[in-house]
Amino acid sequence: MKSTFLKLGLLAAVVVGMVACNNSVGNDDEAKIVENQQQIEKYLADSALVATRDSSGLYYVVKKANPTGNKARAGDEVNLKFDGYLLNGTKVLSSTNDKNIPFTYPFGSGLNFLLPGMEIAVNRMRVGEVNTIFMPFYLAYGSYNQGNIPAYSVIKMNIQILASRSEKQQIDDFLVKKQFVVSERTSDDLVIVRTNTVSGDTLGAGKSVNVKYTLKFLDDTKVQESTYPITTGIGMAIAGFDRAVRKMRKGEKIIAIFPSSLGYGKKGQPNSVGGFLIQPYTPLQYELEVL
Repeated sequence: MKSTFLKLGLLAAVVVGMVACNNSVGNDDEAKIVENQQQIEKYLADSALVATRDSSGLYYVVKKANPTGNKARAGDEVNLKFDGYLLNGTKVLSSTNDKNIPFTYPFGSGLNFLLPGMEIAVNRMRVGEVNTIFMPFYLAYGSYNQGNIPAYSVIKMNIQILASRSEKQQIDDFLVKKQFVVSERTSDDLVIVRTNTVSGDTLGAGKSVNVKYTLKFLDDTKVQESTYPITTGIGMAIAGFDRAVRKMRKGEKIIAIFPSSLGYGKKGQPNSVGGFLIQPYTPLQYELEVL
């Protein structure tokens, strides 16, 4: 599933500022930090586990290493599998949904798609690795009750990086899956697939036309459809859309695929409820017809 913060990031935003410096927390919080550390270390001792504690206070146990696996880079689509628990064994979060689709999010966006402790863990992990991590409250759900998670709770999590794909890899995989015959592919990965044959000159810049479009993600989820009046080459649309239309002829139909650098970039397209219509670093496909 595409992440919509998975109810994590909105909560993480409350506590993320506590990660860098404990001087910003009050006396009660400082006491709870010590208490969390004691709780984690007791759990580890009782379970005969040996963990590493990093400078943030995150504890991690490498359950499966993969030293040759790739590390995610900014803009990659990262697929995670995870289950989170209180130290008493109560399960409080999971990546599993009804369709058993992995949790997917854009790595390195600078936004809080994950809890702070999860973000720290993923930053140091490689594809194929499995860690058990222990997040003190300030790397997890903070100092307030969150549903069935009491305030100041330590969260234990089993987390695995299933895959990490660049936008170019996502586009390549999409083209193979669809078995499209590519008509043109530019050096910056604007892909044109012509679906009918029309003679004549392409539109080029400075032409006013109506374009019928359907916007989809590469998993074929439909995002929008409409008819858009555009004058080409004057910045009336995102670059990938405008450049694709300029390569078309009147009456022609194409599928245009392009990375976020020609779309909505690292900021994405916010929606009206605090999430995203289009997440950062999302490649797109447009079905286009010049009317």
